[in-house]
Amino acid sequence: MKTEHATGDAPRLYQAILPDLQGALWNDVRNVHTLAWMVTGMLLSRRSTPSFWLPYVHSRAAFAQSSERRFQRWLVNKHLQPSLLYGEVITRALREWGQDTLVLALDTSVLFEKFCLIRVSVLFRGRAVPLVSRVIEHSSAQVDTDELLPVLAETKGLLDFVGIRQVRLLADRGFSGSNHIHPKTPVKKKSSSRTKFAESAYCALFWLKLWRMPQK
Repeated sequence: MKTEHATGDAPRLYQAILPDLQGALWNDVRNVHTLAWMVTGMLLSRRSTPSFWLPYVHSRAAFAQSSERRFQRWLVNKHLQPSLLYGEVITRALREWGQDTLVLALDTSVLFEKFCLIRVSVLFRGRAVPLVSRVIEHSSAQVDTDELLPVLAETKGLLDFVGIRQVRLLADRGFSGSNHIHPKTPVKKKSSSRTKFAESAYCALFWLKLWRMPQK
């Protein structure tokens, strides 16, 4: 199977994504181009499996398997931190938020019946755009406050950095107390290749939300 030239919306989407990713700190410029094609392939194929992205990827590789191996190497590259890369994208968007109240949602989801994704999202035009997330090894969507505090601390730090003060936080009835809105204890994150893939998928889902968003 040979790699086909990208057609249709792929080059246009790739060129739209690339400038926003280039602002991050990259250890190798080739990695940013790989990520841009990965996101392009995921959005247009609407599949999370790298083999489905290949028809949308423009590459010098003679065989599609070469591009797929390149994607796999990116996902297990220990020098790449998806949260830092995505942070550059979401920070740029928040800087231009304006004076409107920022509405956030705190939510949890179970992944593979083994991991729990804790996330704070921005509610925007009927969609939840990921802001801060953390994956822990926990088989239930109900988590202790000690697990929520690092996520809230990172959220507050990001909002302070971009100068947003008008915030409204939504959470389910299992989350109690406004005393947790100003956490003080930083917690060091641990990362694995599987959690890295989950975080990378959330980066791509952010682009999907913007791509499908109706234009004014």
